[in-house]
Amino acid sequence: MKLKHMYFHHPSKLENNEAVIQKFENQGVSMKKIQEALGRTNRYVVPTDSPETSLSLGIDAAKGVLRESKISMNEIDIIAFVTCTPEHQIPNDSIFIHQALQGKPDTMCYDINANCIGALLALDQVAQYLNNSKTAQKALVICAEKMSSILDQENPVTAFCFSDSAFAFIVEKDDTSAGLVDVHYHTDSSFCNTVLFPPQGHSCFSTGELTMWDTSFDGSGSVEYATNKIEDFLRRNKLSTADISLFLFSQLSLKNIEIIKNHFNLPDHKVPFYSKEIGYSGSSSPLVALDQHQQIVKPLKEGEYVLIWTLGAGYQAGLMLWRF
Repeated sequence: MKLKHMYFHHPSKLENNEAVIQKFENQGVSMKKIQEALGRTNRYVVPTDSPETSLSLGIDAAKGVLRESKISMNEIDIIAFVTCTPEHQIPNDSIFIHQALQGKPDTMCYDINANCIGALLALDQVAQYLNNSKTAQKALVICAEKMSSILDQENPVTAFCFSDSAFAFIVEKDDTSAGLVDVHYHTDSSFCNTVLFPPQGHSCFSTGELTMWDTSFDGSGSVEYATNKIEDFLRRNKLSTADISLFLFSQLSLKNIEIIKNHFNLPDHKVPFYSKEIGYSGSSSPLVALDQHQQIVKPLKEGEYVLIWTLGAGYQAGLMLWRF
């Protein structure tokens, strides 16, 4: 199973976070601790007068990965669209992507919303499906978010955290030993009311409502899960942390990454972090880190292993082992 072709697409507007940080400092809110925990300098934002949506961003990302990979839509058997800010609920946005890209009739199309763990879930699903399908060979997965339209700009955590962006990748079945090795999930639903949109649900939604983010949710539980589970997870696959070429951790919080990195004494070059420069892209963030690393540092070689750890609101966390 190949995970070779990836494409990161974003709006043209790159906003520096200094003005947002200064705004809260002027209100007497100390931003130093928040800034150090998240690790942010810039983020991409769809301008308020722009017609861009999560769907249009996703279509542009899909076009980009198809163009650069030279793969035709006639070769794509699955379109999976990952978003928690969909443009439509009926029909699902993957149908609009299929139409925009002129996909073939025998294509499976579906949307998935698992918040920030969505890309891991989608990669797990399409890899398992392709592996067991008698006919399907390639899947196009698109992750896209336009969080700027639903985040509270008066909340010092969310005001400068997320980037509007899209990321597309192609998963391709082949006859090698590369691909999904193992996956593990952990859910603690006691946090289901800490990050909410709409705050009271769609049945009570009022126009203009924004995401409610309780600061009691900081992802620390998922960090504990990672530090407790990673070695066992690798051991059951007859591996150790030394066998992993790249640790692709959720780019939500630099502090959380540092805790896991220090716990296992991982070298810096094996734990990429790119949210400082481009903001946090949501579900796609571990794969964006992979893409950035391969472009800026070096591509992974055949046979190398990567370990993904990420989490989504609510909360759900996961580990994935992938062999290149």
